Amino acid sequence: MVDVGVRQLERSSERLEKGGEELVGRSDHATGGLLLFYSAECALKAELMRRMGLRDTAQLPEDLRTHDLRALARELHLSAETQGALRSCARPRINGQAQQKVEPQGLHEAWRYGADLEADDEKHAVGALRTLISGARK
Repeated sequence: MVDVGVRQLERSSERLEKGGEELVGRSDHATGGLLLFYSAECALKAELMRRMGLRDTAQLPEDLRTHDLRALARELHLSAETQGALRSCARPRINGQAQQKVEPQGLHEAWRYGADLEADDEKHAVGALRTLISGARK
């Protein structure tokens, strides 16, 4: 694992957010969402480290070295609305199969691996990621 400091996480969050917003603006919600997911993760971890007085990510407790953005938001005591903004996304039904869901902590994998998501759920997820980024930076 690569360990970095608060400032590096902040810069990465800003860079990823900018790139993600550009892609979402071009209707590429999957790639933009992936970048916004990682932007939110960096922003949340940077704020946690700041509050805990940690020097780098190596000092984060094991349970916070995660992609579970809701767990990170919960640890920051962000509002219940902010914590719950990110929810499961449905995948389109294929050949009458039962509809599958992608849990919030797995969204980065769905986007990274090219899994199709229901368009409205994907747009909601992008908005929720914006909420998490904003909440982490307050």
